[in-house]
Amino acid sequence: MRFAAVLRNQKKVIKLFQNSLKKNRFVHTYLFEGAKGTSKREAAYYFAALMLCTGVSKPCLECENCHKVMKEIHPSVFYVAPDNGMIKKEQAEALEKEFSMTALTEGKRIYIIDEIDKANASAANSLLKLLEELSGDNYVIMTTENINNVLSTIKSRSQIVSFDRIPVEEVATELINKGIEAETAFVFARESNSASEVLMILQDEKVLPIYELAKKVAVAICNPALHPLLTLINEGDSLVKEPNKRYHQLFVDLLLSVANDKLYYITNQINKIAFRDLMQIISDQVCLKQDKIIKEVETILKFKQRLRYNVNLELFYAQLFIELKQI
Repeated sequence: MRFAAVLRNQKKVIKLFQNSLKKNRFVHTYLFEGAKGTSKREAAYYFAALMLCTGVSKPCLECENCHKVMKEIHPSVFYVAPDNGMIKKEQAEALEKEFSMTALTEGKRIYIIDEIDKANASAANSLLKLLEELSGDNYVIMTTENINNVLSTIKSRSQIVSFDRIPVEEVATELINKGIEAETAFVFARESNSASEVLMILQDEKVLPIYELAKKVAVAICNPALHPLLTLINEGDSLVKEPNKRYHQLFVDLLLSVANDKLYYITNQINKIAFRDLMQIISDQVCLKQDKIIKEVETILKFKQRLRYNVNLELFYAQLFIELKQI
């Protein structure tokens, strides 16, 4: 079933929707926040099915409207997602145009904006104008994994709905049972928080090479005799030339995950480590000073933020690894 994951893992969210339906008290703007893989997008479409369903028990998942929502072809549901890592002004303007036009079908209209935190300044201002004009049977649902990066003016106009994170161990076990190697399962369970999403991610032929490259670079960061930039140049030239930012975001996220594992290692929280095999390799070279590892985490987070903008990738990685080596 299309909504199986959200029904299974986000019972509080489903209860919120059902209670709102009983009382006929829906707000016009929702902001779904939570970790990657917590079924926020799925919940947005569940909300759309709930609002547009013509059955008795809503959503019935059997009527024509429900089927169209589940197939993502309903003319009254509009969807916007980042284009190469960013929601741009022209996307926001297209959504505004849809909002200003008469709906193709009468009744409610639902606008779903995925990863609202990745809207650039002009797009965010256009979307804010749309939120201010919402009324009647128009509803906006926005999602984010980084609520701190969402404009305060957008947050203040929204009902914030927090999604529960699924335990990493539960997701990893499901992946291992499906034949995924243990360390890979734990690493990507932390990254995605959804077994089905991880399996889909791993089907991308570019993902596992990036994962292996991140491990090699992590070794070079720890080893005084190696330099991560040289490792990247020698082993990951294809990544540097990759135009799609989502692969660079994945690579930086994996480096951040290794840095967090170092914190778990020195604070003796071994059960929380995802890069279990890698940590055995680099454990002798891991700095035991917590403040230095925290500085490493902060540095990677700073550069992760820079990826939201147009950057020269060669210069980006050169600066990142120089700073990491200087810690």
